Amino acid sequence: MFDVEICEPRRIVLIRFRGELAEADFTALDALGREKQGGPPYDVVFDMTAVEKIDVATDFVSKRGALPQAFTDRERIYVVQQADLKLLVRLYAAYQASRGWRAPVIVHTLDEALGRLDATAADFAPPPASGVL
Repeated sequence: MFDVEICEPRRIVLIRFRGELAEADFTALDALGREKQGGPPYDVVFDMTAVEKIDVATDFVSKRGALPQAFTDRERIYVVQQADLKLLVRLYAAYQASRGWRAPVIVHTLDEALGRLDATAADFAPPPASGVL
């Protein structure tokens, strides 16, 4: 499961995963992204600190790593503390880099991620019903 928040002035999307992280979460995010194609680009922070269980196969990670990023030349930052999840994110980043795409950044805390983008948690709010995501 995940929640989406937006910092519109800085064009940042914050996706907070919680509970079980599953392949279906990424399928749902892909669907949201397809709905908003052609809009302005955003940096994206994937906060995985509240993930309690991982149900994502390495094969799924490798297939996703072969896909280009949605917003070219924008930051993708993964906040990951769990060692096993960090390995999966590093695998994904390696696949992205091997394709010649900008690899996502991996950090330990949300403050660290938001600091890279000159934002704070207080800058974010749920998207409006007709908003970005």
